[in-house]
Amino acid sequence: MSSFAITRWWLIRHAPVENPAGVIYGATDLKAVFHNRPALEFLAATLPRNPVYITSTLSRSIDTLNQVQDLHGSKQSGEDTARAVDNPIQVPELAEQNFGDWEGLRWADIRADQARQFWDDYANAIPPNGESFNQLAERAVQAFTGFNQDYAGRDIVAVLHGGTIRAILANVLGLKPSAALSFDISPLGLTRIDYLDAPENPGWRIGGVNLQLCQD
Repeated sequence: MSSFAITRWWLIRHAPVENPAGVIYGATDLKAVFHNRPALEFLAATLPRNPVYITSTLSRSIDTLNQVQDLHGSKQSGEDTARAVDNPIQVPELAEQNFGDWEGLRWADIRADQARQFWDDYANAIPPNGESFNQLAERAVQAFTGFNQDYAGRDIVAVLHGGTIRAILANVLGLKPSAALSFDISPLGLTRIDYLDAPENPGWRIGGVNLQLCQD
């Protein structure tokens, strides 16, 4: 039996953010809050040993990984612990969608006709001085594809954003980016995908989308 590389991705959406005013944020660097320790412990217990770590350049992504790494490392010992807390690769192309001039505003602050046009064609609509979801998908998928090639056969833990993870799912499933907007990607939800580099039929396997700790 011939062997082939399997690249295992562990995609995690960052923890919830502190946003009492309910403003629009994508590129805005809002801080994450870490009240859900059981969910963090679930992720720490689930993650593999010695992965490649990836985040965006936004603090909610980086800080969430730090929280998970601290718990993940505490469950290991010796050399494994040291390797478990390697510094992540910070990738600006994997950041959330930039809503441009709408960043920091509430939806109620946006002109009704502009908001309606945006939601009528969310994947293509571009906020003033921002980017569309399709543009996010283009930059994110290009970066994702590069890492999938560069770290073939490795475990890759990537703490990212809802929009970024949806864009990646659309790509691996061969969907239009707009179709991925139907995926529910919750804070601290885990999405598992594997790339099987089989010589005759390479392709993707979906292990689960938005996996979370179930609490009664």
